[in-house]
Amino acid sequence: MNLIRVDDRLIHGQVAVGWCGYIRPRFMIIADDEIAADKNDSELYLTGVPFGCVGRAIAVKDAGSFFTSCNAEPYILVLRSLEAAVRLLKGGFSYKKLNIGGIHYTEGRKQINNYIFLNETDIQLLKELEVLVPEIFVQDLPTNARYGLEYVFNKWKEQ
Repeated sequence: MNLIRVDDRLIHGQVAVGWCGYIRPRFMIIADDEIAADKNDSELYLTGVPFGCVGRAIAVKDAGSFFTSCNAEPYILVLRSLEAAVRLLKGGFSYKKLNIGGIHYTEGRKQINNYIFLNETDIQLLKELEVLVPEIFVQDLPTNARYGLEYVFNKWKEQ
């Protein structure tokens, strides 16, 4: 089992403890161009990788080739934004499930639930992803409620 997750906090307790305990990945990967380009940032962000996992920070464009070399071992791939999730697909890395686990408040974003805040650009990106990814769901932890895109779009309309 694998997890591809959008979470602007990247690797933190929910990912390192909650999802790792559920998936038991061999690899925990941050796909983020800025972090991958800075060795110090990479090391800092990867300190949250649990013992027994191999942590890496790679550019979004390199994710496909990295996972081709993983020999189908389980992984968690974390992206900072929905825009990065679209770039991942356009770069040739196809996936069937996408977890939206944390997009936090910034000015101009509307609250969908306690851990998802979206703006108009995010909604457009989700609509683009909806066509390309068969299963997109909102869920912070594997033991908590899981919501589909219909829930997200309905909450958006209520705002």
